[in-house]
Amino acid sequence: MRLLSLFVALSLVAASQQAAAGTESDEARHSAVDALFAGFTGTSPGAAVGVYQQGKLVYAHGYGLADLETRTPITPQTRFHVASVSKEFTAFAIALLARDGKVDLNADIRRYLPYVPDFGTPIEVHHLLTHTSGLRDQWQLFRLGGQEEHNVLHEQQIINLVSRQRALNFTPGAEHMYCNTGYTLLGEIVRAASGRSLRQYTSERIFAPLGMTHTFFYDDVREVVQDRAQSYTREGKGPWQRDLLNYDNVGATSLLTTVEDFAKWEANFTHPVVGDRALIDQVSTNRSLDDGTPIQYGYGLWRTQVDGREIITHSGSDAGFRALFVYYPAYDFAITILANTNIDPAAADGHLVLSDKAAAIANLYLPKAVPQPVRAEAQHPDPAPLAGTYVAPYNSSLTLEARSGELYSRSGGESHKLVQRADGSFDKGKPRDDYFAPVKDSASQVTAIEEHAITSGKVVHYARIAPVSPSPAALAELAGDYRSEELDVTYTIGVQGHDLTARSIWSVAPIVLHPVTPDRFEADDEDLAIVVFDRDSHGRIKGLRVHENRIRNVVFHRVRSAS
Repeated sequence: MRLLSLFVALSLVAASQQAAAGTESDEARHSAVDALFAGFTGTSPGAAVGVYQQGKLVYAHGYGLADLETRTPITPQTRFHVASVSKEFTAFAIALLARDGKVDLNADIRRYLPYVPDFGTPIEVHHLLTHTSGLRDQWQLFRLGGQEEHNVLHEQQIINLVSRQRALNFTPGAEHMYCNTGYTLLGEIVRAASGRSLRQYTSERIFAPLGMTHTFFYDDVREVVQDRAQSYTREGKGPWQRDLLNYDNVGATSLLTTVEDFAKWEANFTHPVVGDRALIDQVSTNRSLDDGTPIQYGYGLWRTQVDGREIITHSGSDAGFRALFVYYPAYDFAITILANTNIDPAAADGHLVLSDKAAAIANLYLPKAVPQPVRAEAQHPDPAPLAGTYVAPYNSSLTLEARSGELYSRSGGESHKLVQRADGSFDKGKPRDDYFAPVKDSASQVTAIEEHAITSGKVVHYARIAPVSPSPAALAELAGDYRSEELDVTYTIGVQGHDLTARSIWSVAPIVLHPVTPDRFEADDEDLAIVVFDRDSHGRIKGLRVHENRIRNVVFHRVRSAS
């Protein structure tokens, strides 16, 4: 008995020491997490962070202000608009309906949404889930139609836009291109299949069973919501300004939640309360194109690797709001960061990069990461042979410049210093991110540049071109009015001095179009990123097409020439 008593006493002492050490370790971790958000103070907007581990929320904290006017601090109970992080819940709702036999993932979406045009080849429900539908993105269409994202954008307006479309970006299933339109339509399929709005269905089938009492799809822009963060940004070191967000649409966005609530969703990945293991695997497993080419996207979730660890993740960005969810399935560990600004006052460049902060938090809690292969060490070869302009069909042109022995890129009005690697490739300074590689001819002359996307595996080919400088007569030939029936908008192309310009009745100022090739122009303004003029068999201008990041070949017919 004495030996047993001594053993028990020693065990209790050891347990007490281990507990104390664990507490100290937790305190150190918490301080390290706090240090990552030290730039957010009592005078700035900020963020909330939640760290989930093995069934519980082990740390949650708020930094900065939820509302600058009322000086309300951010707490773990603050509700944030989480933008595209909303998509995983829309996808999960569709998966539940499919499990119940109310939605067929292989069905033509026109079975549920008959107002979607017949594009000659069916768009199936799973195409919407995986961003392989070919539909043009609603935000770009909205802006190209002359509207501002600060305007109220109603669900019905998106439906109206979709119903007027006459073409797709590509054949459904042939490519992976992120598309918000698809997720708005998925929300409408939930309504058609269940008889309930997306807000009602998810609240009843997902949020209530999980105890997520502060989470819902915000589908009425007039609704007053308590404990809600407002959206902010600023220019340089200037004053903070409201970055307005008036979305009245759901599915692709508009979920309101807290980091405390989100931990309950994270626990569902390992210990399902809503759905089961098979359903969790279904939504979080990466899919493929119709030809079998794999993509790193499942149903509303990316599945990839960071620092040698597998993650299931999604991010979001609307107005000033930024959101990131990262789940590490091997460790039953997750990080949620929700912010009401895109600016980090402590960052050298001012940008708030949530992925970097999440990676730093993961390294505090998880076993040491396995180093990932890096393409090559940085080198300093002569950048002059790469200097020039390169063009891809649907991407803004890329201009490479050699300055004082360094390589710089210029695209869409932005300039970046590049890092050249020993293998001949170059990137923006992060060797594990997307990168560029030169293409050379038999004489070792650079004839093209290829952009390699790590996440999607997509390669974009940019051909080298000679710069052009159109004459005043050549610019005048392009002037006139151009109308899109799909967007119900007319743009007037004119000449001001040596510049070609575009404007609609909604334009505050004319958009300057810069020449790239004789009939291709580009704007720093994202609304008219690429404008390509079309000619008839006699060489006369008959119209133009607009390409932007997530829209292709939006046709405008010429309805009046300037002459």
